[in-house]
Amino acid sequence: MALDTEWIQQQLQNIIQAPFTILPWCPEMIAEGQPAESAVPDKSFVRDSKIYFPFRAVAGELAAFAVEAKHLTDRERKLIEALLWNMEQFWQDGTGTQRPDNPVYAEEEQMRRFGQWLIQQAGNLQNEEEVPDELGLRDSLSACMVPIVLTGEGTQGGAIAYTQLHRLLASYFGGNVLLTPLDEQSWLIMAKKELLLGTDDDRDKDVETRDADFTESLEEVLTAFSLGLYELIANEWVGVFHLAVSKPSILLQSLPKELNLLWETIHLGKIFHVTEHIHFSWELHLERLLNCIPKEQRVQFLEQVMRSSVILEDAETMATLDIFFQLDCNVSETAKRLYVHRNTLIYRLDKIKQETGLDVRTFNDAVLVKLFLLLYKVTKRK
Repeated sequence: MALDTEWIQQQLQNIIQAPFTILPWCPEMIAEGQPAESAVPDKSFVRDSKIYFPFRAVAGELAAFAVEAKHLTDRERKLIEALLWNMEQFWQDGTGTQRPDNPVYAEEEQMRRFGQWLIQQAGNLQNEEEVPDELGLRDSLSACMVPIVLTGEGTQGGAIAYTQLHRLLASYFGGNVLLTPLDEQSWLIMAKKELLLGTDDDRDKDVETRDADFTESLEEVLTAFSLGLYELIANEWVGVFHLAVSKPSILLQSLPKELNLLWETIHLGKIFHVTEHIHFSWELHLERLLNCIPKEQRVQFLEQVMRSSVILEDAETMATLDIFFQLDCNVSETAKRLYVHRNTLIYRLDKIKQETGLDVRTFNDAVLVKLFLLLYKVTKRK
């Protein structure tokens, strides 16, 4: 059964609100610099101010959806790539035919259909729809669940098999999880809150600790659990992975918004925290705000705040300030974390004050330097 490319074209136009054209595939579409033997790129590419999305409708029949590059943001481009890949995987098994109807494929196809629906919803939040009954997921999504997006970058051996990843996750979580393919190397993982935090009976064993600061305890548990999950995946497959995690919630009505939030969380994490691979949505409020500031205003702020920014291009200074701010500007704790003498750290901070005119040991100057560092990172990368 082939996919109707005109129907897909209409869906893309409804999501993005921009005109798409359907073109038969030809070698001239290959992106500049693309190897000649790579007849059909795996991802979209830009040529002559247009973005082309290769699509394998049926075996032996290739097409491309084209749209003016000015109409798409980076997130929308990734969304379309994910949607088209998901459609290909659901409808084809490599021979142009629908996958066989057997129990091994049943759950995977169900979740691919759900992923396809979810990506469409995430791209068009103004026309929100309820989860279709035929997907059979409404009861599961009515529970309080923790949403996690897992994305890989150039993992060795290509795409990770659904059954292999699902089996690994079920073992780690200690129960069943909902695993939704988003694209070739991106997955949405949803697990009931109890699998991460335990049951109410378990938490009642330490009522005093829970009541003293439940929110902090929740964040700590999610952080530790996510760290273990990342290490497990990184040990299983070779490549770079990122995790984006949100707090538990009822996802039946809010899942498309949560997916957008998790995609944004990974995007911001890669910009502002390049050495980290686990990103939490509740930790990036300031980064989210600064990322919305136009480049001209960011540059103006950078020029006005710093007497000199040369010292901040030094890797040691940047690392020192990152740890210093992570530890709430505590000199003693920062020195311990950096494995340096306290006087050595004070010397570094004095040098920063001498070069920039700002003393990060005072609140106002610390705020300015923190903002400068974040804006410097996002401006340098855009």
